[in-house]
Amino acid sequence: MTSPDDLDGTVTIGEVVRRTGLSERALRYYEELGLVAPARDAGGRRRYDRAALDRLTRVRLLRALATPVAEVDPDAHDLAALTRRHLASLDDGLSDLARRRERVRAVEDRLLAGTEPSDASLLDLLEGLGAAEPTAVRRITLLVYRDLAAAHAWLVDVLGLDPGELTWVDGQPVHGVVHVGDGQVWLHREAPEHRMVSPVVHGTVTASLAVEVDDVDAHHARTLAAGARVVAAPVDQVYGLREYSLLDLEGHLWSFQQDLAGDA
Repeated sequence: MTSPDDLDGTVTIGEVVRRTGLSERALRYYEELGLVAPARDAGGRRRYDRAALDRLTRVRLLRALATPVAEVDPDAHDLAALTRRHLASLDDGLSDLARRRERVRAVEDRLLAGTEPSDASLLDLLEGLGAAEPTAVRRITLLVYRDLAAAHAWLVDVLGLDPGELTWVDGQPVHGVVHVGDGQVWLHREAPEHRMVSPVVHGTVTASLAVEVDDVDAHHARTLAAGARVVAAPVDQVYGLREYSLLDLEGHLWSFQQDLAGDA
C-alpha cells in the first residue's frame, strides 16, 4: 500500500525514523557532515527522495562494517559493492556458527549411539563453546538524565560525541546512546524506585567520567565556545595528564585529558 508520505516519490524524516529506528538527531548529524542532503518542501520540512535514501543506505552500511564516521564516504562506494561486503561479513558469521553447530552435533551423535566421544571431538566441542565462564567484553557507562532528548543533543552538539540511537515510546524518550571513543554512554531515564535520579535532584555530582582526547586544549576551546560550564581549565597534573573538567547540562562531571608523555 502506498503511504501519504511517498505519493510524491519522497518520504519525511519521521517515516525514515519509523522505518529504520534511526533517531532524528542521527539523521541531522549525517546531514551536518554532508553525508546526506535531503530536499526541503515548501514548508521547509525534510523530504528524502530515492537519491537521499541511497546515500543514507551507503552511510549505514559503511557504519555497519565498522567504518569510523570520520572516514565514511558514500561517494567512494557503490551500493552493490557495499551490500556484497555486508553479505560477506554476515556469511562469515553464519559459517562460524555452522562450524560450531557441527561440533556439537557430532558429539550428540556419538552420545545417542552410546559411544563415548573421542578426546579430539571433546576438544572440538570445547572450542566451539567458547569461554567456560562469562567474560566481560565491553564497558558501558550509564548516566541518569531527567530530559533524555535534551541531554542527547547536548552531548553531541557541545561535547562533540557521536550520536547513537534515541529510543522513543509513546512519544517519550526512554533510552539514549552516545559513542565515546572505544566505548558507549547510555542515557537512562530517572527511576526513583531504583534510586536512580539526575544530579539536578540534589544539586550534587552523582557520576563522573574521564575521557581521553587527542588535543585537550582544542577540545576545551570547542566546548567553551559551545557554552559548556567549565569548572577547571586545562592544567598539567602531577600524574602525567593534562586535563580540564566541565559539568553537563544536568550536573554530571566530565574530565577530558591528554597523556603528556605522548607529547614528549
